[in-house]
Amino acid sequence: MFCVLTALLVPGRLSAQTGLSLPAAFHATIMASGFTEPTAITIGPDRRLYVAQQNGAFLAFNGHTTVTIASVPGVPLGLAWHGQTLYASWTGHISRLTPSSGYRSFRSRVIVSGLPVGKHQNDGLTFRGGWMYVGVGSTCNACTESDARSATIMRFHLDGRHAQIYARGLRNPYGLAFRPATGRLYATDNGRDDYGNSVPDELNLIRQGGNYGWPNCWGRGQGAGCAGTIPPVAEFEPHSSADGLVFYTGVTFPRRYRGDAFVAEWGDSVNGLGTGHILKRVHFAGSHATVSTFATGFSHPLALAVGPDSSLLVADWGTGIIWSIQANGH
Repeated sequence: MFCVLTALLVPGRLSAQTGLSLPAAFHATIMASGFTEPTAITIGPDRRLYVAQQNGAFLAFNGHTTVTIASVPGVPLGLAWHGQTLYASWTGHISRLTPSSGYRSFRSRVIVSGLPVGKHQNDGLTFRGGWMYVGVGSTCNACTESDARSATIMRFHLDGRHAQIYARGLRNPYGLAFRPATGRLYATDNGRDDYGNSVPDELNLIRQGGNYGWPNCWGRGQGAGCAGTIPPVAEFEPHSSADGLVFYTGVTFPRRYRGDAFVAEWGDSVNGLGTGHILKRVHFAGSHATVSTFATGFSHPLALAVGPDSSLLVADWGTGIIWSIQANGH
């Protein structure tokens, strides 16, 4: 799983030399390289790519040059714009980064602090209806938490006030995204790492007040104490570290891919299974979700976004490359 672990960029759309393995209708190019363990990416109102690095730096890249806009003394795992404001989720904190006119500089202010941190920390964030939703990981692999905020999805008003626990029983809800077709919230979750190789990673449809089973129940009714818990809509390989999540909202992919979810599997770091290191596609047909492998050839894919040109952007934590995946002919 992706746990808490304590540049010079090459601009332009370079041809991939080693390349990724993709469906026949797609190709990949390198948008930029040279990042230091990128953990989160997002597209700003100014159409620049904003990147969070594990070393605490936030950078903006316009296709030719990069600038550092801010830094924090922790690990940022979530980065998202709401209107004209950039929000960052980092070790135990959430900061609001307000740009100047023309986005030439940013003023940073901590709006949430003191979130529980241990084996995991607060992860991705997203917005809907005046609320900011944030995944808060567990402090342990499997335990009874002393802080009710651990292993939950929380939500806050945009100024960081009015904190609420929205859903619980989620060991490490890394990626959060609202599905455009339904307006409903989804989250990836990393399963516990004991019980051999029987505990899957998950994609969950998040309901307010829902209990998703951690630590004792996992998958579709496995483990114990599953009564009253909500099973996942999709399962991924054990220890695959299903993390970054995005719904494809572009217009250039073939129609059968539009609205699908894409999940970055950072990769097994527990027992040498070798699971993950790939990009998964989750296709929805009514209430049924089908999981398939979409792209391979990554080191540790972690963060996802849809680009202004409708490409699917993948940040590889392991190589520092931002990949751009596009349909052939675009």
